[in-house]
Amino acid sequence: MEHIMRAFIAKPIEINPSDLVDDYSDAIYKFCRKLTFSKEDAEDLFQETFLKALEQPSKISASDNPKSFLFSTALYLWKSKKRTYARRNRLAPIQSLDDEIISDISIEDDMMAQEDTRLVQELVQVLPEKFKIPIILYYTMEMTVQDIAVTIRIPQGTVKSRLHKARQLIEKGLIQNGYGE
Repeated sequence: MEHIMRAFIAKPIEINPSDLVDDYSDAIYKFCRKLTFSKEDAEDLFQETFLKALEQPSKISASDNPKSFLFSTALYLWKSKKRTYARRNRLAPIQSLDDEIISDISIEDDMMAQEDTRLVQELVQVLPEKFKIPIILYYTMEMTVQDIAVTIRIPQGTVKSRLHKARQLIEKGLIQNGYGE
């Protein structure tokens, strides 16, 4: 009797792939966009994430947190691409093009807000990866500390300390750029 109960409990609940995409596509795309800072790269990462997830239906079940699994998959794929790019760049360096967004808005407040946002994004982008990922997940994806811990597979206390350290580094960068004086 006990082995029948274990078999029943251990059986994963099937998730419809279209439901998975419908439920989580916006959040995953937004996360991909924040990781890559490029629309084209974000779209590629987004597609690869769902393809990888759909190749492994046994790893996704309704009893687990499919959203967290998708974030973890996207993060794993992004890190893998970064390693590949770094390896290739060591062998044959590539000079990147500087894509600046030029705005025709002449309102001073809007320009200042855009500059503030750009500066914070730049500061987040140059953070070490262990601080950047929790900051993006917390502020952009609005995930809880517990969800972040599950997604990147570290203890909640570590997530909290990394968020704190990331905030300190961003604040230090803002002060170096003349803010808060």
